[in-house]
Amino acid sequence: MPTVTPVQAHQIHDAIDFAMRVRREVFPMMDHTKLPVDFEQFREHYLDSDGSIFLVAMMEDAGIVGSIGVLPYDGRIEAVEGRYAARSAAEIVKCYVDPAYRRFGIGSMLMNELENVVKDMHYTTLYLHTHRFLAGAVDFWKRQGFTVIAEQDDDWQTVHMDKLACK
Repeated sequence: MPTVTPVQAHQIHDAIDFAMRVRREVFPMMDHTKLPVDFEQFREHYLDSDGSIFLVAMMEDAGIVGSIGVLPYDGRIEAVEGRYAARSAAEIVKCYVDPAYRRFGIGSMLMNELENVVKDMHYTTLYLHTHRFLAGAVDFWKRQGFTVIAEQDDDWQTVHMDKLACK
């Protein structure tokens, strides 16, 4: 069974390598030559902020096999514009499980631990977006208690979902 823990400073490089490897597999159509801003400034976004965290699932023999992060939702997505009061929503990001370890409950473990951590933060809502072309993604998030709030008929088949944060 994996253990789920917050990334420590000495694990930043491994956590980014893991997430980017899985991201390349899941989203081959994206440009992977440049790191996302939250990874470029990992310490500032995830370690030095009270409203953020990045968790990893670790297997003793395999290292990092899963990841999930939460950041303050920044209001950038037009499809859900105006839905959340300032600073009230957390955005779930970079939820990845190594393909060799999928269907073993690691995603649920990551989400459960994330919800435990978010309880102590100021958020009232958890928001995320996923994509219909990702097999099982929408159903996974529905099993975690999320509800579809908007869908976009775009090239990405984007599905926006949220749920109340557990307090």
